[in-house]
Amino acid sequence: MSNKTSEKITIFFKAGYDGKCFGACYQSQRVLMLAKLKLNEHIIPSFKTIAVNISRPPESFKKLGLRLRVPALYMDASPDIEPVDVPDDIVTVLESQYPGGLLKNDLVNEAEAATSNFFSKFCYFLRGIAKDYFQLETELITINTHLNKISDKYPSESKLFLCGPKLSLVDCEVLPKLHQVRVALAGIKDYKIPTNLVYLWRYLYSAYSEPAFVKSCPPDSEILLHWLDTEHPGSEKYSQRQQQILAASSGKEAQYSFSIPVTAKQILIE
Repeated sequence: MSNKTSEKITIFFKAGYDGKCFGACYQSQRVLMLAKLKLNEHIIPSFKTIAVNISRPPESFKKLGLRLRVPALYMDASPDIEPVDVPDDIVTVLESQYPGGLLKNDLVNEAEAATSNFFSKFCYFLRGIAKDYFQLETELITINTHLNKISDKYPSESKLFLCGPKLSLVDCEVLPKLHQVRVALAGIKDYKIPTNLVYLWRYLYSAYSEPAFVKSCPPDSEILLHWLDTEHPGSEKYSQRQQQILAASSGKEAQYSFSIPVTAKQILIE
């Protein structure tokens, strides 16, 4: 257990459209997920989280001289550590100051290789640069194949992640992206991850069973609003769609796509 219990840590994350909930920033979720994993393992002390609307940042954010981007990390009791607003650097600081709590083994390079291209293919498909989903689906199959190998390596484990039965740093980077791929494509392109990619669905099922992932995840509405805004800027059609999403979600309990297809679930659980 860490003995740095008096240290004050603040993590700034992207605010949602309501200014309070988690916005659809996969880097923010990556950092929050990592910190929550370490907190759950009693490695890091309790930390403060502050939502940031970059167009109207709070005073606590502005006074640190940060460059109007999130996520950002500030460690109040460590004057030798400057505020950090580069995601990779935040991960490095958290790992160096509070090591442990995640799986580390020799499968990291293989996991990184298997997941290196799916997000760019998703962006190409969503933007219409790719005329169909075949390139994206090829990358999803690559991830599924890798996860199949990991499952065979740990046959008695119920949870399945990229390097084994526990979350790793690679998972903290990949899962927020993969979940946004799932939600955005289903809501915008009417594309659903094939149910026959059972190891990929088992991977998502494992993530949805992890409090660190669930408690740092943006709601579906935020993911849809973000990708409609990002991938179709200035489009009247998508502005209307965004208004519909905002109206449908206003004053209602946030919705999250944490279920998996029945056919995939049956294969995974039996």
